Amino acid sequence: MAYRLRFDRRFRQHLDGLPGDIKSVARRAVADLALEPRPRRAKQLDGHPGYYRLWLPRDHRLVWSVLEDEQIVDLLYVGPKAPDLYERLGLGRSAPRNGG
Repeated sequence: MAYRLRFDRRFRQHLDGLPGDIKSVARRAVADLALEPRPRRAKQLDGHPGYYRLWLPRDHRLVWSVLEDEQIVDLLYVGPKAPDLYERLGLGRSAPRNGG
């Protein structure tokens, strides 16, 4: 069963603004998520079940979540991997706990 792809205008603008070679790879990856929302090359984000990232050429990333009950792939980000990318998306790694 195919999943529905959901994204906002900002995601579409980022996708359309990618350099040509990356744009074609990203569009194919996005389309493929409708049939396989957890491709082998994807990595689930540590501490965030249901959220995934895929490396794209030239240090770009595709980030999405899977809403299994609704059969939706929620596309969150496509573009260059900034050092604070996951924190900006609210998906940063949890700070290690100190003794007390």
